[in-house]
Amino acid sequence: MRPSFPALAPARDRLRAGAFVMPSVRPLLVLLAAVALPACEGGVGGGEAGPRVLELTHDTIRLESGVTLVEVEIRRGADGEFDPARVEARQGDVVRFTSGDRAGHAVAFLGGELAPGLREFLESTGQLRSPPFVDEGSSWVITLDGAPAGEYPFHCTTHNVRGHLSISAREP
Repeated sequence: MRPSFPALAPARDRLRAGAFVMPSVRPLLVLLAAVALPACEGGVGGGEAGPRVLELTHDTIRLESGVTLVEVEIRRGADGEFDPARVEARQGDVVRFTSGDRAGHAVAFLGGELAPGLREFLESTGQLRSPPFVDEGSSWVITLDGAPAGEYPFHCTTHNVRGHLSISAREP
């Protein structure tokens, strides 16, 4: 089921594809990270029992039970740019890319390297490319609800550094 997006709704039960978060919500993101980290320690798909709420600049997202928030930091450094550079998630999970510096970044999936169904999913949901990250703490949130299982290579369009998202099927 694809999420619906009523215009200008103050709160939504589902994630809006390609949501962008500005630094003004950084305190809320720090709190969310503190809550989400214990769930991440159990590995991909650990999830928390019950719904969780992710606050964005102009929106609120309810993460359903069993949905994992996968964090990726973008920071210019000697070991590359993405931490982690290889990301594993399951269908239905949520991935948040967050800028860890002021270097200026943008994330794009490598359309020419994607299987046709994977590219079609990203294009139809508006998630093939992020807006520019111009401030430390800026984030781009994508949903994998309805995403086909497969390999999704991506890169920073500013620095041409690669990363990789592997999406596995969710067990029924």
